[in-house]
Amino acid sequence: MDTYQMKPGRFFCAVSSLFFLVSILACSQPTQQVMNPPCATRNATIHVKPSADLSLMFGDDAIQTAVDAMTRHVGQKEITSATELTGLGTDAAVRAAEANGKNLKPQDKAVLEAYLREDVVPMVIQSPTCVFKVSVSSKREVTIEAVYLENIGDKQIAKVKIANTGQQGARFIHVVLRSIIEGMKPLSGQTEMVLDSGQWRNVSNPQARFPISAIGSGKKKLIVLVQVSYAKEAGSQPIVYQEEWAYDPLSQTFKQSTIK
Repeated sequence: MDTYQMKPGRFFCAVSSLFFLVSILACSQPTQQVMNPPCATRNATIHVKPSADLSLMFGDDAIQTAVDAMTRHVGQKEITSATELTGLGTDAAVRAAEANGKNLKPQDKAVLEAYLREDVVPMVIQSPTCVFKVSVSSKREVTIEAVYLENIGDKQIAKVKIANTGQQGARFIHVVLRSIIEGMKPLSGQTEMVLDSGQWRNVSNPQARFPISAIGSGKKKLIVLVQVSYAKEAGSQPIVYQEEWAYDPLSQTFKQSTIK
């Protein structure tokens, strides 16, 4: 039987054709997309938005000082631990706030520490080349919308409207009411609730009922102290504030006054 032998020219053409086919198949494969990391643009800005409560506690400058300290150390690769960064930023904010005359409480530091750890540090670690700028919201998430009197027979009771005006979901809320009538023993009451964004509720102390004749005529001065504490989750570090509302018999309305 005769053996077929391929001529050198045909062998070269076959090899060339095979190489060409492999090249086409390789070029036809989809290319892998390379995702640009955050802040690929130089000096891109990320806005850090603490609550209005934190802004009141520490001041905008102090919070910005905390953010700057963390981004500087991450950018220089001196500190990359989330725990260390949180501590660094908290200490920087406390020093700046106290230097600006803020009288901080232990729970204030705990609230800031939780905020930095949960909301700021992850962003700083992920995007160390960004410029972080503090932009504070103008209103608390949980607010005291109004205080008013409601008639119950020949008595009156002070009611307080509490609202979740934030956009970050439900808040666990604790309210303490303290009604102070001139010449009488203060009457206190408290309640707890969960309000989702946009929800509100009226709260009162059923035991604190006042004679209409004494309050309406202005014979006795009435002040309602409202303390509100709220948190993202039950048992987590709450934000706490207090407002004082004084009753004006002329307009028959409560007006917020400055706590001395």
